[in-house]
Amino acid sequence: MKKRYAELPEMIKLVGFNRMNGSEEVVDYYLVHPKWGREYAFTRKYTRATYELVNSGISVRRLLQTRSKDKMTMMLVKYTKLMMPYFCEEIEWFCEAA
Repeated sequence: MKKRYAELPEMIKLVGFNRMNGSEEVVDYYLVHPKWGREYAFTRKYTRATYELVNSGISVRRLLQTRSKDKMTMMLVKYTKLMMPYFCEEIEWFCEAA
């Protein structure tokens, strides 16, 4: 079932946590809902712009509508859009919250 991004509630946020993976810095992204907790979403390479964007949490709906000149930010938006069907399929509360 395909949902429109505008139907996602503001309370579902994408939060990033910085960590070292060997000699490389990466960011682990989690989907957070205040009622149902957090679920692992994906891991991407660390960049300052994307980490600052999701450090304190950004609404998934707002992230998907983001436009930027920063290449890595737009790659994060594109990857999140690619993962949306997976989130609806695998994370029970993700599409039910909409």
